[in-house]
Amino acid sequence: MIKKTLSKFILVFFFCSSSIASSMAFAQSSEESEVKIFIENVGNQIINIANEKTLSEAKKREKIINEIDKVIDSEWIAKFVLGKNYKNLTDLQKKEFIQLYRDFMINTYGPKFKNYNGKKFSVNEVEKQSSFYIARGEFLPKDSNEPILTDFRVKKKDGKLYVLDFIAEGISLIETQRSEFNASIDNEGAEVFLKNLDSKVKKLKTNKK
Repeated sequence: MIKKTLSKFILVFFFCSSSIASSMAFAQSSEESEVKIFIENVGNQIINIANEKTLSEAKKREKIINEIDKVIDSEWIAKFVLGKNYKNLTDLQKKEFIQLYRDFMINTYGPKFKNYNGKKFSVNEVEKQSSFYIARGEFLPKDSNEPILTDFRVKKKDGKLYVLDFIAEGISLIETQRSEFNASIDNEGAEVFLKNLDSKVKKLKTNKK
């Protein structure tokens, strides 16, 4: 009797454990597929805009900037980029920096895609890293078979996926800016840093090339 009860317990435990493991694997696979589709849509939407012959260069720039603005979590990125220095800002300075950095980022990197003459963008692999996903992708130019490797750091927030970082040929955008921005604050102070960033943003917005 005891043996039969023990055997049943082992079978039930094994079945439940297998079911939980399968469910977790399916959930992870589903999320990874979701990330893959999300990033491929972003990449190919940018390519479609860049290849649209009826659009002026200024309109391409505007549309690509809008596409990037829709998919990034600029507030999270802004806080990460300043790190410890963000905590030392006043509430007013924090609000000013978040807005300035958003404008700086989309107006710096958005226009770089407008002249991209590409065939397609595809994601080859999605890897879970802690609370983030890394989507490893590649742009394929029309005039070359050499892909341009571009990775994206992605996170789900409130049920929606957001891009947190662009990693081109192994170089992280936000890690690079984290180093540059914090060095500027350490050398010049927050007020001068924000003033200089404001000047850069104004120049970027008036530059239509």
